[in-house]
Amino acid sequence: MRAVFITRIGLPDAALKLRDADPPAPAGRQVLIRVRAFGVNFADVLARTGMDLETPRMPYVPGFEVAGTVEAVGPDCRSAVVGSRVAAITEMGGYAELALADESFVVPLPEALSWTDAAAIPVNGAAAWLALKGLTWAPCVRAGDRVLVHAAAGGSGLMAVQIALDAGCEVFGTVGSDIKVEFLKGLGVHHPMNHTIADVEAEVRKASGGHGLDLVLDSVGGDSISMAMRMLAPSGRLVSIGVSSMTPRTTRSLVATGVGLLKAPVLHPYALLGESKGFLGLNLRRIAANRPKVVRDALIAVMQMVAEGRLKPHVDSIFPLDATAAAHERLHGRCSIGKVVVTVG
Repeated sequence: MRAVFITRIGLPDAALKLRDADPPAPAGRQVLIRVRAFGVNFADVLARTGMDLETPRMPYVPGFEVAGTVEAVGPDCRSAVVGSRVAAITEMGGYAELALADESFVVPLPEALSWTDAAAIPVNGAAAWLALKGLTWAPCVRAGDRVLVHAAAGGSGLMAVQIALDAGCEVFGTVGSDIKVEFLKGLGVHHPMNHTIADVEAEVRKASGGHGLDLVLDSVGGDSISMAMRMLAPSGRLVSIGVSSMTPRTTRSLVATGVGLLKAPVLHPYALLGESKGFLGLNLRRIAANRPKVVRDALIAVMQMVAEGRLKPHVDSIFPLDATAAAHERLHGRCSIGKVVVTVG
């Protein structure tokens, strides 16, 4: 089979190489999937730039989500059916013609859903659902809550704003261009803001009548963490799902990125207690490893919303397998609206 490997730390053209590889074989409760498309995530960018410390030894095949057909199943599988159309979260190995996934994280697709739309759902959809609805009682949004989503035109961001709108929330969204602002308006986002020109804190203060926000979903990191804590109302909570602002865009910025991580804001527990505010870090891989049913429930809930037309995946661009490096460039350049997807075969 063909697969894209990360062979070194660096920029896409230097780090990502398409090679032949031995096909994997399913064991236990694993499902072997003939991949039709896979999603590109910022977690993949973190791996390529050396910011993910939990990756395998190079060279290895990255990739956390796929859509395709079940090719074979392990001896302990109970529900996956050979030949069925599925989407899945993979532990790694999604950038390939064949990929393995634990049966817990394999879900059937709605009949009319395309491969590219299906590949845009698993990681971002599950993360957004868990952050807003399904992890614990604390993050669960309710009708009337004021919710701000940073990077609201990204993969997780677009899923999150739709879930919040569906729940009856008043939704704020920050993006980096006026084009993305107009896109958010089309979705029904109440307060879309271009953070490069708007005073986000002032806008939130004005729109909320000085009360602040009930929940902030942050995938940016850095200074946005401190700003989010200032904007939260008492009993508000910040859910952090990424550090996209700290991913280096050039070889020279790799060192600067490391320095930036050391300057991340410190959240003192007694300050959170005194202001009745909460901070929750959400790492989908860690939750999947320790509480697989929670992630499976999120996948099923999100796919049900898609089937009912309440949640729509937005695919920004589609690349062939041999242009995976260009897909990384597209995502890392922050020009995309929605999901960057790679098709296979």
